[in-house]
Amino acid sequence: MRVGCLLIHGWTGSTFEMEPLVAPLEEEGYVVRNIMLPGHGTTFEDFQTTGWSDWEWAAEKEYEALAKEVDAVFVIGLSMGGTLSLHLASKFPVAGVVSLAAPLYLYSFCPWQMKDWRLPFTPIVKHFKPLFPLKRRDEEHIKIAPWVGYDDFVSMQQLHELMKGVKKVRNELNAISAPVLAIQAPTDKSVPLGNVFLIAKKVASPEVTVKLLRIKEKVTGHHVITTHVETSLRIVELVREFVGRQIYTKL
Repeated sequence: MRVGCLLIHGWTGSTFEMEPLVAPLEEEGYVVRNIMLPGHGTTFEDFQTTGWSDWEWAAEKEYEALAKEVDAVFVIGLSMGGTLSLHLASKFPVAGVVSLAAPLYLYSFCPWQMKDWRLPFTPIVKHFKPLFPLKRRDEEHIKIAPWVGYDDFVSMQQLHELMKGVKKVRNELNAISAPVLAIQAPTDKSVPLGNVFLIAKKVASPEVTVKLLRIKEKVTGHHVITTHVETSLRIVELVREFVGRQIYTKL
C-alpha cells in the first residue's frame, strides 16, 4: 500500500513549520508533500493579494496531485493548515486527518476567548487601517519555537479572509468521516482551546482522538507546536503512531 502525507503550514507561515515531520514520515516509507500556500514564502506584498479561496484551491490541487500517486492520503496541518486539512477531509476520501492547533473560530464572547479585543471589528477596521505593526519575535522566542514567515505586520484584509474561511470549514465538519487526531496546547494564545473540542464534537468520524500538550515556558504564545522545543518530538511521535495505526487497520 503506497501512502502519502500532505503537510500544510499556517497563516503567514511557511513550510518550515511542518519540516520536523518530513524526515520521520519519509523514514516510514510514506510519500511526503510539504506544500507552500499561495502568497507565502515570497513577499508580504504577494500575501496581500491572496485570500481563502486561493489557499483552499491550492490545498485541493495538491491533494489531488498526491492522490494520483498513492493509494491513501493523510492530511496534516498546523493552524490554518489544520483548518484546510479539515476542509480536505470534508470533500475528499482522505485516510485520516491531523489538525494541529487548528482554528474554527478566532474569538468568542461567551465564554470570553480573544487574543485581541479588536478581532471582532476586523471587517470594519480593514477599510480604515489595513495594516497593524507587530512586535517581532525576539531571539529567546525564536530559540524556543523557531518560525519563518511574515511577522512585521498583520494584514487586516487577509485576517478577514481567514475568519471567513474558518467559518466555512466549521459548517463542513459534519461531512468528515475519516479518523481525526486533534492536538493543541491548552495555553495556546492564538487559537482558543475550545476549537479542539469543537472539532471532536462536530465531525462525524467514528474515531476522534484529542491530545492536549502542556507547555511550561512563559515566553512564546504556545501556538507553533510543530517546532516548539517542548512539543515537536511529541508531535512527530503522535502523528507517526496515528498514521501507522490507520494503515494497519486497513491491511
